[in-house]
Amino acid sequence: MNRKLVAGALLAVLVLSSGCLGFLLGDTYSVSASKATVGDDTLSQTGYDQAKVKKVGIKRTFKAAGQSRDVKVTNWVAQYHKSIGIEGVGEQTVATFTVVSSPSVSVGKKSFNPLAKFDNRDLVEKFVAGYANVRDVKTVGSKNVTLLGKETKVTEFTGTAKTHGVSIDVTIQATKVKHDGDWIVVLAVYPKKLDESDDVSQLISGVQHDG
Repeated sequence: MNRKLVAGALLAVLVLSSGCLGFLLGDTYSVSASKATVGDDTLSQTGYDQAKVKKVGIKRTFKAAGQSRDVKVTNWVAQYHKSIGIEGVGEQTVATFTVVSSPSVSVGKKSFNPLAKFDNRDLVEKFVAGYANVRDVKTVGSKNVTLLGKETKVTEFTGTAKTHGVSIDVTIQATKVKHDGDWIVVLAVYPKKLDESDDVSQLISGVQHDG
């Protein structure tokens, strides 16, 4: 399920449109997000470990003024795991926390990014439910948490995830903010039987953005 969660993030972050003088003149237009990660102190306090932090490049072709031009979009995905020891099995990942940073593409006074129009439920459906075998997603509550200096609504959902032939009731938390020109999306997934709510709030508050 964890690999599919990241895969969902990679597939979901696509730029809708773009344009600039270089685009019209025939140059390849590139736009990149700044990396968003969780600070080491916060990871230590919550028991989460870094799984991966990577760039995700997407190449799109757009048409303008009768010409086709390539647009290179660079996003960042950072994923963190919490593991527990299970007798006879060893360490197993039980919770994931993912941060996605995606750039906005400016065209004159307008900027474009599909994340701008997504609410928290849309984020879960695009990033998690569609790619992690999570079904029956229901909204169960919300809370306000500070993310990158901005108070944001974190929505909590429940769902049923199927992995390795076993169905597990899970809790999902999702939110987003725009910071220094990038959209920052946060998603947490963990078994419903575990109470990770406080740690997730701390992780959200501990997100750092290089922008």
